[in-house]
Amino acid sequence: MSGYTTIPYVIAYADELVDDPIYFEWHNHEYRLTYGKPRPSDWVHGILRGRVKDLRDKPDRRGPERMRKLNTRRQWRCMDRLLCQVCGCPATDPATGCIPWAVTSTVFEQTGPFGGRTNAPPTCWRCIPKALEECPMLREDFAVYTVAGAMSAGVLADLYEPGIIAYQPVLTKHNVFVAWDAHRHHGAALAVAQVVELHGMKPVST
Repeated sequence: MSGYTTIPYVIAYADELVDDPIYFEWHNHEYRLTYGKPRPSDWVHGILRGRVKDLRDKPDRRGPERMRKLNTRRQWRCMDRLLCQVCGCPATDPATGCIPWAVTSTVFEQTGPFGGRTNAPPTCWRCIPKALEECPMLREDFAVYTVAGAMSAGVLADLYEPGIIAYQPVLTKHNVFVAWDAHRHHGAALAVAQVVELHGMKPVST
């Protein structure tokens, strides 16, 4: 990709992207989204997760990068394990125990004086300068914090409803936050990223 020398760990490659059709099925007295050939791992807390291939061990088969697309599995792994979204290594500072977290206004929602929600995984100290150097757009809207902790809050998802033919989904909302306890939306959601709630945020000058 022109202008970039580093492909972030969370970014998807062309041959990792999956376009399996989704449908509504009648399940436990209500409609829910499913794939034509479902697998138990498709759902997380009752929400259908967007499928991708994870070809980390087969880089020659991944195809070109798609910088505007996330590999859902790797994004999830970064959130669960607090891995850097750029290099994929542990992001927690071993000296302080705090987690460096870089966010922009498009991926962060403040929910309190020292906390907020984001679908962007952490970025380690080593990779923050690299991200700023290689992506000039970040310099216009970029804030860095140290974070004391993060808790899974829900997902960023597309919401659907049954169409005229009930099993055919119709997109109604794009990229909305669906909390783990918002059960009435779970069956209609296709998750594209995990969202976490950050606690103990302290701004860092860059």
